[in-house]
Amino acid sequence: MESTKLKDVISIQYITPENAVFTEKEGFIALKFKTSDGEEKDYPRVKLQRNFPNETPEEFVSVLNKDDEEIAVIRSVAELDEATAGMIRRELARKYFVFKIRKILSVNQKFGYSQWKVLTDEGEKEFTVRDTYRNFRKIDADRATVSDVDGNRYEMSLTGLDRPSMKKIELYI
Repeated sequence: MESTKLKDVISIQYITPENAVFTEKEGFIALKFKTSDGEEKDYPRVKLQRNFPNETPEEFVSVLNKDDEEIAVIRSVAELDEATAGMIRRELARKYFVFKIRKILSVNQKFGYSQWKVLTDEGEKEFTVRDTYRNFRKIDADRATVSDVDGNRYEMSLTGLDRPSMKKIELYI
């Protein structure tokens, strides 16, 4: 049986200041990219996706085309020039915006959904979570996230919450 090496199956192209130019056009990020075989390609709209959003939010960021196919990977946003890095950081902040929960006012379960009323850094919020056990994730010893039915993400510091707030979520931890 013939063995196949991983490098023969996938090839990752990396974004560098020499092979890529990002621009903003009509509120979207565009990319001119020179592939490893020297071909120049124009992408009028690209998407960014963090491959390790919690561990390394500014490293290994995939750049995707309109069909969600990977074009290349940004090894580190810090390797890009200041203007480009700023553009990438703004887009990632917009895409990965997370409300910070400061206090949990109530959590009520009903028919596989839970209604949350919380105090965030953006004010008081009410949201619905479907299948709370699946959509509540402990990231590390101190942080947890919950995602609502609309795809919004909420993050909380477990040591930063008061005791009444912790009692409302200890079932999910």
